[in-house]
Amino acid sequence: MNKIWEEFDDNEKKILYLSLAEKMFSFMDATTPNYSEGRKALDVCWNSLTDTKITGDDIYILIDSPDYNDIGEFAEQAEELKDAEIWYVLLDSVAYVAWKMYKESGVKFLPQALEGIDEDRISDFIENIEKSGLMKKEDIEEVLGMLNDRDSDLTKEHIQSKLGI
Repeated sequence: MNKIWEEFDDNEKKILYLSLAEKMFSFMDATTPNYSEGRKALDVCWNSLTDTKITGDDIYILIDSPDYNDIGEFAEQAEELKDAEIWYVLLDSVAYVAWKMYKESGVKFLPQALEGIDEDRISDFIENIEKSGLMKKEDIEEVLGMLNDRDSDLTKEHIQSKLGI
């Protein structure tokens, strides 16, 4: 995995995290408390790939907000193990996108919650998804295949369609 990961550009790395989070999030019932906030977080992250007005701060607030209405809190409050696993995958994805955006903008001092993030976490991220039992290995391989195919359409809509979301 690490060899493949190193070949991806920064946007492709974000797309990998977001694509896997999208698939995991598709297993959450839309009536789950704070579902709409999770959907919003994914949408903001996807939009950040093309909208230069969205900053690392805009994304960071989705995982660690002063009013405790954020993905980190939703993960801790989840009553079902399945929902907690999904929230934590979402948390890792959004945190990675925020971290990457801060790095790309040249910020020297990251918010404390992002200090432990680095490029090597992708293996743990994928391992946690596999351990959840919610996603099939084929889904992960499908995303990797799309990213390896330089002619592939990497829009959110296309990826969702390919993953059956």
